[in-house]
Amino acid sequence: EDIKLALHPRFTSQQIQQLDTNTRYSHAIDGSNYLPGFIGLNNLHANNDYMNCILHSLAHIPPLRNYFLRGENLKDNKSILVQSFAELVRKIWSPKNFKSHISPHEVFQAISVASNKRFKIGARADPLEFLSWFLNYLHKELGGTAKEGSSIIHKTFQGRVKIESTDVKFVTTEKNIPFLFLSLDIPQAPLFKEDFDGKNLIP
Repeated sequence: EDIKLALHPRFTSQQIQQLDTNTRYSHAIDGSNYLPGFIGLNNLHANNDYMNCILHSLAHIPPLRNYFLRGENLKDNKSILVQSFAELVRKIWSPKNFKSHISPHEVFQAISVASNKRFKIGARADPLEFLSWFLNYLHKELGGTAKEGSSIIHKTFQGRVKIESTDVKFVTTEKNIPFLFLSLDIPQAPLFKEDFDGKNLIP
């Protein structure tokens, strides 16, 4: 049974609710200890560390994580990438792993195929470009459309920015524009005022 759960982890609703408050370490089959959710991903190639970082980060966003942990949400989904990513998320949070680190190889392979080798093992790419492509692909494969809230991707990441403009007659108009990515200007240094010694706390 332990081997079965290590290969294909499953979660109840109660287990999912307790993930963010769990402080109990699990004992892997190889004898190592780890905290579910905080385990390593094998670095298949030095050029793909950005993919590991992004996949691991997405697995820690509660609404997205919880959706992919619930098997019933994806039982009729035929997308290989959706299913392989869901399996990766389950293994990241599983208390029954073989080791305290897991391999993202199946997800990487699915990403390479789905992106027509735009993002493949051994090739470096822009992290933001990959994140944008990955979320958009998941959105479409989960039945998402241009309609707001049509998939868990939009429900989790979509926001709105209010833009106010004033014309030459001083008439102000407002627009609420939806977004998935919002670029922000980096403040000029120093970010904080000088301390008592006259030095910048953060240059």
